[in-house]
Amino acid sequence: MRIRYRGTATVALAALTATFTTGIAFAPSATADARSTPATSGRVCMFDAPKGALSLGHVAWAFRWSDGSDTWDYGATLANSNWEKHGTEQQMLHDFATATDSGGYQSYRCKDTAADDQSAAESAVTAGFARAYNLVDDNCLTRSIEIFKAYDGSGGLNSLPDGKFLFPNAYFNYDLSGWDASKSL
Repeated sequence: MRIRYRGTATVALAALTATFTTGIAFAPSATADARSTPATSGRVCMFDAPKGALSLGHVAWAFRWSDGSDTWDYGATLANSNWEKHGTEQQMLHDFATATDSGGYQSYRCKDTAADDQSAAESAVTAGFARAYNLVDDNCLTRSIEIFKAYDGSGGLNSLPDGKFLFPNAYFNYDLSGWDASKSL
C-alpha cells in the first residue's frame, strides 16, 4: 500500500503516529515532500473532425466526472443542433469514432487538470446550448473552450485562447500546448 502525504506537518504527524504505534521510526519518502507536484483530479479532451465546416474543422468536447468514476460527459455544438452524452471512456471513444456529423471525428487530444468542477462544466454546456450559434464567435470551438475553463476551476486552462476568429483545425493542431499528443480514433 502506498500512502501519499500532502504536507510536512502531515508527514511529521504520520511519522510520530507510526513510531508510537509500532515503535519503529521511519523517514518519509520523496513523494511526501510538500514541494511535490500535486496530483491531478480532472481530465478534458477535444475531438477533431477535420473535414467539418468546409475542411476548416469541427471540434467537440469531453470531461471526466468528478466522482472518481470512469464516466464522461461529452458532446458537440453544430450549426443547427447540439448533442451531449454520458458514458465510459471506451463508450465515448466509440461514439466519436462512429459519429458521422461534420465529416467524422478522426482524432483527439486530452489534458489532465488540477480541478474537476463537473457542475460548472455542465452549467457551461447548458448555457452554450441555450444560445444561438454564431460561426465567428460562438461556435463549436469557443463553446468547447468555455466548458474546459469552467471545468478546471483552478485556472490552469485560462491561458487557452478563446477560439474566436480561429479555425478549429488550426486550434486543435497548434493551440493546445501542454496537451497530450493527438491520438487517432
